[in-house]
Amino acid sequence: MASSVLQPPRRKSLTLSLTWLLTAGLCLITVENVWLDAWLKAKMPDFPSLAPEPPSPVWPVSFAVIGIACAVLLVGQVLLMRRAGVSRYMRIIAGVAVAAALCLSVIWFRVTSRLAAPPHL
Repeated sequence: MASSVLQPPRRKSLTLSLTWLLTAGLCLITVENVWLDAWLKAKMPDFPSLAPEPPSPVWPVSFAVIGIACAVLLVGQVLLMRRAGVSRYMRIIAGVAVAAALCLSVIWFRVTSRLAAPPHL
């Protein structure tokens, strides 16, 4: 009879969960503010804008929250890359997702501050 080696189940990484949560949040905010808001405005001109405008008090708060989320995301990704309990595949996928979220955050800043026009899909 062959003996089977039982391995303990892998614990979920809090850092990985937080990274995915922040990445998803930043991506959703950017997609909604940059592309969905523009599409709604084109289809229904009377629909109120969901994206914060730079002169309003909401924009600096939004910018600060997104900036803090990006900083936490970078720190989380560095910690995730050094963590031994997370597979290499998950590290790579999380790194790609973090890079995408950071790029989308830059696009959000440029579009909402009117430094650039929204990119076309």
